[in-house]
Amino acid sequence: MEVDVYALFKSTPALVVFVVIGLGYFLGKLNLRGFELGPTGGVLLVGLLFGHFGFEGVPLVGVIGFTIFIYSVGLQAGPRFFNVLREDGVKYISLALIVAVSSVLMLWMLTTLFRLDNSLGAGILAGALTSTPTLVGAQNAIDVGIARLAEGITAEEALQNISIGYAITYVFGTVGLILIVKFAPTILRVDLAKEAKRYAKEKGYQESDKRSTDRLPIVRGYEIEEGADFLGKSRAELEARRDLMMAVLRLKRGSKIVKLAPADQLAVGDQLAIMASPDVHATLREHPGLKMGILDPELLQSSVTSADVIVTKDTAVGRPISDLRAPEEYGCFVTHVRRTQVQLSAEGSTMLQKGDVVTLAGNTEQLEDLADLIGEIERDVVETDLVSFALGIAGGLMIGQISFKFGAIAVGIGSAGGLLLMGILMGFLRSLSPTFGRVPPAARFVLMELGLMFFMVNVGLTAGGGVVDALLEVGPVVIISGIAILITPLVLGYLFGIFVLKLNPAVLLGALTGAMTSTPALTAVQEAAKSSMPALGYAGTYAFANVLLTVAGTIIMTL
Repeated sequence: MEVDVYALFKSTPALVVFVVIGLGYFLGKLNLRGFELGPTGGVLLVGLLFGHFGFEGVPLVGVIGFTIFIYSVGLQAGPRFFNVLREDGVKYISLALIVAVSSVLMLWMLTTLFRLDNSLGAGILAGALTSTPTLVGAQNAIDVGIARLAEGITAEEALQNISIGYAITYVFGTVGLILIVKFAPTILRVDLAKEAKRYAKEKGYQESDKRSTDRLPIVRGYEIEEGADFLGKSRAELEARRDLMMAVLRLKRGSKIVKLAPADQLAVGDQLAIMASPDVHATLREHPGLKMGILDPELLQSSVTSADVIVTKDTAVGRPISDLRAPEEYGCFVTHVRRTQVQLSAEGSTMLQKGDVVTLAGNTEQLEDLADLIGEIERDVVETDLVSFALGIAGGLMIGQISFKFGAIAVGIGSAGGLLLMGILMGFLRSLSPTFGRVPPAARFVLMELGLMFFMVNVGLTAGGGVVDALLEVGPVVIISGIAILITPLVLGYLFGIFVLKLNPAVLLGALTGAMTSTPALTAVQEAAKSSMPALGYAGTYAFANVLLTVAGTIIMTL
C-alpha cells in the first residue's frame, strides 16, 4: 500500500494545521545556549515552510483562533486592568503610550520614506515589536472593512502583505529585543543587580536567594527537653518569631494529642509537629534542648495541603502578604505569588493586587479559612462557564461592528477592539463576583494558547507562498525598518522612564518588555538583574500594552 503524503496533506487541511502546531511548538521549545524562539515563532517558521511548498491557510481556523485569543487576553487582563489604573496607572499607561505612539510614528515616517504599503507596514510593526495583538488588530481592520487599502491592492493581498511583513521581522525582533535588554545595562553602565536590590530595599521587599522549591513547607516532629529555649514559651510566641517562620500543627503531651491554645506554654516532654521550610528546620536542628526525628505517626498525622487562591477580597487587595498573618494565625505559608502569569516574590512585603494568584500551603481546615479571607480557591473552579464565555465573545464581536461616521470617514474599534474590551469587562466582573463567568486559569491558558496557535498557523501558511519573493524584492528595506521600529520605542521609553517617571532601571526595563508584550525578554532582564523585581514593571504595562498595540494595528490600516 502506497501513501502519497503530499496529496494526503493537501486534501486534509486539519492535518496540516495540527502538524504545523506540533512541529512548531517543538521547535519553539528547543533551547540553544539559553535562547528559545518560543511557540509563536516556532509555529510561524514551520507554517512559512509549509506555505512555501504550496499548503494554503484555512481562513476560518485563523478567524476562530484570533477571536478566542484576543478575548482570552482581555479576560486575563481584566482583574488587574482597572486596579492598576487606580494606583500607578498614570506611569504605566504613559510608558505604554510612549512605546505604542513612537513606534507608530516611526513606522509612518518609514512607510512614507520607502513608499511602503500600509499593510506591509502593519506587519513590520507587529513583527518588530513581536506583538501578536498588533497583527490581530491590523488583519481585523481589513476583515471588517474599515481599512484604507492602496489602489490596486485587494483585501487578500493586503492580508498576505501583513503576514509577510510580520514573518520577516518577527524572528530578529525577538532575538534583537533579548540582546538589547541583556547588553543595554553594560552599555549604559548600570548595575542592574544592584539597582534591583536597591529598589527591593526601598519598597520593603526581601527577596530570598533560595529557589522556590526550597520554600515549600514540610512537617517534622520535635521533643522539648531540659534547657530548650522553647521551654515555657507559648504557641503564639513561637509562631510570632520572624527569624523562624513556622506553624505548630499538633502537640502530644504524654500519650495524648492535646489541643494547644495560643497562650498555652510548652513543657518538658512535649512533642510538637512543626511545619516550616527546609531552611527553618535546619536551624531548629541546631537549637539546644530540642530533640528532632520524632516519628510518632499519631503526632505527624496532619492534613497538610496546598491550593492556589485568586485574590478578590478587599481584606487582601492592596495589603502586604505579612498582613495576612498566615503562619501566626492560620498555620499556613504563602509559597508563590503570580500576577499576569508572572512569578513575583512571596516575601511578606509583596503587596497583593486583585487577580493575583497566591499559592498557600498548610493545614486543610485553616487553609480554607485563610483562603476565604483572600478570595477563591482555584481548585473549586473545575468547569468553564461556556455560556458567559460564548456570549462575551458574541458581545465583543457586535461591539466591534459599531462605527461612527465623521463625514466620509467611518471610525470604529473593530472586532479585535470589541473582543478585547468585552474580555476586560468580563474579567473585571469575574474579580468582583467569583461565581460569575468562571474560566479556570488552566482552561484560559489552553484557550488562549490554542487560539494563538490557530491564528499563527494561518499567518505562516498565508505568508509562506510569497515570503521568498518579498525578501528578494523589499527584504533589506523591511529589515532596516524593523530594526528602527524595535530600537526607537526602547530608547525613547527608557529616557522617558528615567528622566520623567523616575523609575528604577531594573523595573523600567521590565516595564518596557511588558509594553512590548515580550515574556522572553522579561526573562532575560530578570536573569541580568538576578531578581524578580523587573516582573513588577512588566505586570504594570502588559495589560495596557495589549490594548494599545491592538488599537495601533487597527489605526495603521486606516491611515
